[in-house]
Amino acid sequence: MTGSNPLYDDPNLAASYARVTASNVCNAEYERPAVRAILGDVRDLDVLDAGAAAGEHSAWLLAGGARVVALDASESMVRLARARLGDAARVLQADLAQPLPLPERAFDLVLSSLTLHYVADWLGPLREFRRVLRPGGRLVFSTHHPSAALEPDDDYFAVRLVDDAFGDFAVEKVPVRYYHRPLEKIVDDVVAAGFVLRALREPRPTPDAHRQDAALAAKLRIRPWFLVVDAAAAPR
Repeated sequence: MTGSNPLYDDPNLAASYARVTASNVCNAEYERPAVRAILGDVRDLDVLDAGAAAGEHSAWLLAGGARVVALDASESMVRLARARLGDAARVLQADLAQPLPLPERAFDLVLSSLTLHYVADWLGPLREFRRVLRPGGRLVFSTHHPSAALEPDDDYFAVRLVDDAFGDFAVEKVPVRYYHRPLEKIVDDVVAAGFVLRALREPRPTPDAHRQDAALAAKLRIRPWFLVVDAAAAPR
């Protein structure tokens, strides 16, 4: 994660987030399966997990034979990821809104899961992802779908801050802030940062999602909440 959000910065809430998202519908039966299907075989790849949270994707990457560097802006999430991954991955505290403490052309793949929507300006982190990728490397990231949290009177075309609150992590809903951006802005920033778009994917929930929460699964089948972008580093 990046930025300042109590859900990720507060140690107790961060632990609750890690526990809940390990098996809930939106993450375990919706976002992660879609992202991993796009990633495919990661064996022998050097992978940057940018916005790793407690390390769910990093653990999967390691199990698949990748060499992983995981980073997150939250000190609480970094502690959780280090406890989970141990010496199998290098885990760093770093904010995507700042230059990455990583060398050029160090990775074959950059994964950023549900993180970029916390960043106001995408060009900086996207250019940093391009910088640390080797020629022909890939960027796969998930973010909030442009139609999510959109009210009838909202300006769809504006990049704007959204005040939201997430349930399931504490007795009271936890306030969270993130940025809405239209699809054309998402694509324009990816291209401007030096990538060629390979695919856009709007996930569908897995069959297990219905058994876990039928009402939520039904909503996710008719309206996307997340968007997954697959891009390749353009030749310099």
